[in-house]
Amino acid sequence: MSAPAIVEHRRDGVHWFAAEHLERRGVPHGFTARSGGASRGPFASLNFSSREGDVPARVVENWARLEAAASLPAKGWGLLSQVHGARVERLAAGGPACHHRRNHVEADALVTAQRGVVLGVLTADCLPVILAVPGGSAVAIAHAGWRGTLEGVVQETARELCAVAGADPSEILAAIGPSIGRCCLQVGAEVHAAFHERWGAAHARRILEKSDPWRLDLPTANLIQLREIGVRTSNVAFVQHCTCCRKDLFFSYRRDGRRSGRMLNFVTAAEKG
Repeated sequence: MSAPAIVEHRRDGVHWFAAEHLERRGVPHGFTARSGGASRGPFASLNFSSREGDVPARVVENWARLEAAASLPAKGWGLLSQVHGARVERLAAGGPACHHRRNHVEADALVTAQRGVVLGVLTADCLPVILAVPGGSAVAIAHAGWRGTLEGVVQETARELCAVAGADPSEILAAIGPSIGRCCLQVGAEVHAAFHERWGAAHARRILEKSDPWRLDLPTANLIQLREIGVRTSNVAFVQHCTCCRKDLFFSYRRDGRRSGRMLNFVTAAEKG
């Protein structure tokens, strides 16, 4: 069975990707591209962080543009300040968007069953993963860089979502957002050794390719981990773009260094469960 389709939205210039199977169930969500914002220079144009030198007022405007275009509550945000592990937190209330991250939750994934709370994470190469249960009454978002993937953050997130919703992993609907691809993600031999030790030789062979010295496939690694916990492959959608290759679409820390902007990945529970 083929993977669920990815659709693109452009509203008032703001551009984001979404998974058709989640939209069908009324779950507002998306993975932003870089166009449609107010930022300039290396941050042009839909950048959601001022930490690397963008003008804060422009970043605030970018948040406002997305909130308006995607009909998101302006004071409902719950945002991650990732710690590059597998820490999952439950969130019952949100607040205004915060472009500098000082008020973000220190974790690698968030879960909520509270309507009106928008879960979000900023990325610029790492893998964002959105999870929902049937009906969209509970949702989750995870940040999976190579360290979080090594620690199994998507499995921990799926377990927590199932605990919150009283669901089985086979029911989970997932969307894997844009990230740096195997084509561009070079890692050292120590990363290969760590995956080999933690997940086994077969897993390491499927996600790592020997090349100067190794290349890591983050989307495939997380798909395998979702399958291992019981999520059906037919319930997982992919945004199949490499952030590092597609400068026209995405920011990339590996490509552009510290003066890179950040995309925003977001999900909120459906209005009716």
